[in-house]
Amino acid sequence: MPRASLTELMNSMIARVDAVQSSQDTIIPEERYWSMISLYIQVDPVLAQLYKQYCDTKDQLGQLLADVGASDPMTEIAWDMHDSLRSAIDTRLVELKNCPEATHKIEALKNQEALAVERSEREMRKQQSAKSLDELISFMMYVSFVMKNGMSFDELRRDFSQAS
Repeated sequence: MPRASLTELMNSMIARVDAVQSSQDTIIPEERYWSMISLYIQVDPVLAQLYKQYCDTKDQLGQLLADVGASDPMTEIAWDMHDSLRSAIDTRLVELKNCPEATHKIEALKNQEALAVERSEREMRKQQSAKSLDELISFMMYVSFVMKNGMSFDELRRDFSQAS
């Protein structure tokens, strides 16, 4: 069995790496890498504009990939724009994370969101307790009506067991 040369081995390894990299580049999970970008966008208009451009470019890139394929020159330009905007967003996020003013604004937004969630949960519990109170009153009225009509507790128990 002839042995492969070092050049052939290296070329086959490069081909494998290219195949793996190209399949990984198509999946871009922004939320995993930019976990708090929605908060930072509310605080920084520059980041908001960069993110909007990034999303538009990503949509255009997806359309180009679907229409003309990955080997088209326009698709390559779109990839370059996509990568540039992604780097710009990463850089801006690092700058904002190191900025005390932005950090204070982010903390204030987090506190506001936590208060809003707490208020909505409190309101939901209040509505549920009012609903359960209404149901209890309805049940008591039903029982008093049934008792007035001469139904015994055993018959009432049987009716409820059949209903459930």
